[in-house]
Amino acid sequence: MPKRRIYSLTIVFMFFSFAVFAALWFYVCNRYNVLYYHEQIQLFRFDGLYFRTYLSQPGGLVGYAGSFLTQFYYYPVAGAIVIACVLTIVLTLFFDICRLCGNIAQMFFIPFIPAVLLMASFVNTHFDIASALGILFALAAFRAYMVMRLPARYAAGFILFVAIYLISGGNSLLLTALMIIFESTNTLSLRKILYIALLLICTATFPWFAWKICYTVPVREAYFALTPGNFLFPAIANYFLWFSFPMLYLLWLFVARQLKPRSLPSAIKNQSSKITNKTIASWKILVPNCVLAIVITGYGTYSASDSKAEMLNQMAYEVEHENWNTVMSLGKAFPGKNRLACYFTNIALAESGQMPYRMFHYRQIGISGLFLDWQLNYFSLWYLGEIYYRLGIVAEAEHCSFEALVSTPKEPNAQTMRRLVTTNIVRRDSVAAAKYIGFFERSFAYREWARQQQNYLSMALSDTAFHIPGVPAPAHFHNFFITHQQPDYTLLMLLQSNPSHRLAFEYLMAYYMLQKDVESAKWCFDNFFGNFGYQEIPAHYEETLMVYRNFIQAGDDFYGQYPVSKVTRDRFDRYFQAFKAAQGNKRNFDQLEKQFGNTYWFYVHFIEPSTLQKKDEKNRY
Repeated sequence: MPKRRIYSLTIVFMFFSFAVFAALWFYVCNRYNVLYYHEQIQLFRFDGLYFRTYLSQPGGLVGYAGSFLTQFYYYPVAGAIVIACVLTIVLTLFFDICRLCGNIAQMFFIPFIPAVLLMASFVNTHFDIASALGILFALAAFRAYMVMRLPARYAAGFILFVAIYLISGGNSLLLTALMIIFESTNTLSLRKILYIALLLICTATFPWFAWKICYTVPVREAYFALTPGNFLFPAIANYFLWFSFPMLYLLWLFVARQLKPRSLPSAIKNQSSKITNKTIASWKILVPNCVLAIVITGYGTYSASDSKAEMLNQMAYEVEHENWNTVMSLGKAFPGKNRLACYFTNIALAESGQMPYRMFHYRQIGISGLFLDWQLNYFSLWYLGEIYYRLGIVAEAEHCSFEALVSTPKEPNAQTMRRLVTTNIVRRDSVAAAKYIGFFERSFAYREWARQQQNYLSMALSDTAFHIPGVPAPAHFHNFFITHQQPDYTLLMLLQSNPSHRLAFEYLMAYYMLQKDVESAKWCFDNFFGNFGYQEIPAHYEETLMVYRNFIQAGDDFYGQYPVSKVTRDRFDRYFQAFKAAQGNKRNFDQLEKQFGNTYWFYVHFIEPSTLQKKDEKNRY
């Protein structure tokens, strides 16, 4: 087989392998952190008004195309393939750009570096496929620019810059950088110096004029739309990604000149970039390049992986789909302290009826793991509303969803508007429900869901007793102010209006227990426990009663009023002995934690929620 064919087949195999690996990486390792999250944070709609909203910002066409592709993330396999295709096209384009410089055979692993940085950038939740498409269009424009002849190439430079700015926003800066490197690394003339100066002036001034005339965005976005310069929280990989293209291109030009000195335009003109058998003479070139490409890809994806963010987003997905066992398994496996993980786990414990029996079998961080703080950002507002939705406080669930909707970092999205559809059907607000359903009717993935919700709305309006299947029952209560800083007040008001509201009772008990307020927990037990038909006192409630008995130094007559099981009483005696033995003895303490770490007693003695710091809560919202 000719050596040229061996080389070509090796390149094709490496590119195909990269595409397959990228698709598997996103599907297996980033299914929730990338695919699920980005699909939920937007709602692509087929209507003219939606399209025109993108035209009011630089790079709107690429933004619109990115949203169009993102809607296919609804099907994770399709989403992973879409991203893999974009990555592979970028890899191929940059490889072809380098190939035109000559001698790419010696170091064909270099184009994999920006491709891996691009793949890693997707892990940043503020980086979406529109930014990747912006890079792709900039590279495609530069590839076309390289093969143009003078003097047409000079005119094309200005035209391409303007076109890419309108299509891809701030990625036109990347195009300018590449064009200047291309021109300045060859023989300079007065005409070329003048062209470069005019190109720089155009790059500096055109976005400003476009901002003044066309766009209703901040001036910063007018220059840096779809680049790290305009990201909310850019990661270091995002910066490296954009700088890697001009830097690696410049590096390759230098290497190519050293290996085979010749002026670039002449090389392109004479097609000298074609690879000779001599340049690919042996496996000594192919094997090291393949190994380096594999190492770069493997190390880059390993470094970029964020297992905690993936687990949190999966927990959010499973809560939405009410897969409580999966949520609890993820909560058990989650490493370290995390408020949101604890919050989701407690919702799953309560909804599955296991909170009074197994709450302390899972990591607890205090009352902050039951309710989230009211903070004016999308994530906290959206997740805070989840517990009100589960408790049946429909008005507050709708309030949180609407506040999250107007705080969304991108656009009105599927996640919040689905909740608004449900809450407005429950409240029989036909006008608001129909408005939100209309958004989904113009989408691709949610059309069937919208038709179903329209049927639910019709049934709800015709039958006051109708209840949407799978939706928590709305609670009835007298009006009161919800104080987010005092969730126990909300739970108490809800429970007094609905004495048979079991979820509210168990949450209020959990609140007092996590606060280590055993007197309030006993008061709540005395006043409401008999309303729910428990066959026996749940394990954690028995443990709380034992703490209270020990606190007031009650005698055995205590058990006449509170029939704590003999198993729990014997276990408390063993715990007390182990507790005394563990004082100042690490080995005995480890044994104590191993035997009794899942009890309320251990929590009371050894867990200090006040030590929880924000630095311990990465990805807390």
